[in-house]
Amino acid sequence: MEQNKTKTKKTEKPRSFAGFAVVFAAITLVIAILLNLLASRLNIVWDMTPTGMYKLTDTSRNYLSSLDKEVNFYFLLDMDLLSTDTDSMALYHALEEYASYDKINFVDFDPDEDPAQTAKLQELGYSLTRGDIVIECEGRSKHIPGLSMYQSTIDSDTNLIDSMYFAGENLITGAIDAVVSGRETAIYFLTGHGEKSLTEDYTVLTKNLGNRNYITKTLTLSTEDAVPEDASIVILAAPQSDISKDELRKLNDYLDQGGNVCFWMSPNDAEIQYTNIESILESFSLRMDYDIVAETDSSQHISGDPYTFRCNVVVSDDEDKTDLTSGVMDLVNAGIVPFMSNSRSFYQFLSTEDGSVEAGSLLQTVQNGTDAMGNPTSSAVGEPKGGTNLSNDRISDQVLDLAMYATSSLRNDAKIMVMGNAEFIDDTNVSQDYMIVPVNMMLSVISWMYDSDSSLDMGIADKERTYDSMLINSETAANTTNIVFVVVPVLVGLVGAGVWLKRRYS
Repeated sequence: MEQNKTKTKKTEKPRSFAGFAVVFAAITLVIAILLNLLASRLNIVWDMTPTGMYKLTDTSRNYLSSLDKEVNFYFLLDMDLLSTDTDSMALYHALEEYASYDKINFVDFDPDEDPAQTAKLQELGYSLTRGDIVIECEGRSKHIPGLSMYQSTIDSDTNLIDSMYFAGENLITGAIDAVVSGRETAIYFLTGHGEKSLTEDYTVLTKNLGNRNYITKTLTLSTEDAVPEDASIVILAAPQSDISKDELRKLNDYLDQGGNVCFWMSPNDAEIQYTNIESILESFSLRMDYDIVAETDSSQHISGDPYTFRCNVVVSDDEDKTDLTSGVMDLVNAGIVPFMSNSRSFYQFLSTEDGSVEAGSLLQTVQNGTDAMGNPTSSAVGEPKGGTNLSNDRISDQVLDLAMYATSSLRNDAKIMVMGNAEFIDDTNVSQDYMIVPVNMMLSVISWMYDSDSSLDMGIADKERTYDSMLINSETAANTTNIVFVVVPVLVGLVGAGVWLKRRYS
């Protein structure tokens, strides 16, 4: 009996599937390349960062779209060179976007290759370096140092950079608004009491302050109803006579609103008492001596001149006050010796017990030992000079304060600073090597009293450079992570390849 044999017929797989996959992959690749070329040609940037690192905020875009004045924008670096620096991509894309607006006349150049353009900008009073920005409109200008584009925080444990922030957009848009609107940050020098002249004695200082986005003006307070509203700081530079009671009232009103006043009180022979000025100092727990400081140790003063002597920078323990001397201490640590010349002295006394006044020293005479109570002593002395009341409650051998600061929480955090000399920063002395420390300290005090960059603030937050990260605390966790992210994908790939091969040749 013949058995019927049933033959099983293999099902034929479509041979065209592999070819279709190759064609599909090729089309996908071509589309990706075309999209990238199109994005590059049209200067399109897809910013996927959480903080919008590589694009301007709506605040800047809306402001720039509404500009009705031409703004000259100078960037002291070749943009092609900046585009190769991966750490500066946020700045690069921001500048490209600024340059795209019709009212922004953007000019980038290498300051070494175009000294004429550099010199032209320096005539505005700026000391410029590579990477700086100068914004100009209708004769008004602002300088933004390149180093201010990024801010960082330091890990206190490792002393390494913990976070990096792009702060440039807020500064740049703020500078554009400042030059367009004419908004300025003003420092007023009081006149009418024989003070040093702003136009004759402080022309270099005026330029230095201009580099920090301040303008300087004179103020005859006796003819004004009040201290002007745009006054960030008022300076009395070596007054030869006291202010009047009416001027005292106006200065106190200004301080009550959180104002800032510097008293540069050079010694003089006049037998007068600065009663009204002293009343302001005493409200901040400070007093002024009518003296001139002389150093009796010949190793601590310039040969033949005991009135030009070495001094010490006092570093505050208060974190809020560290900016007062941090930059100055960098100079001292680099080997620059601080000196002071022809200075009177000051001292602190306890006038309040509620803690509303905080006062401290900035410059002191050099300490040479301690007394029986452990207090620091100095070989410098205060020789009587001027004034009508020579009595004070000072200890004879104590260290003398040459510059001090104070703040009052009861007066909206008003700040004052006293300096025993006004000539240290005039045109004659500002560039002298032995005055480098006091000059830089004074500039730090001005920044502490009123940060001029705050006048450029547009409320645009710094943009943090963020990275996805994973913290692995043990070897077991590391092995598990490797298995999950390395071994498992490889196994899945191998299984997939095996399935494909089996189906391919089955």
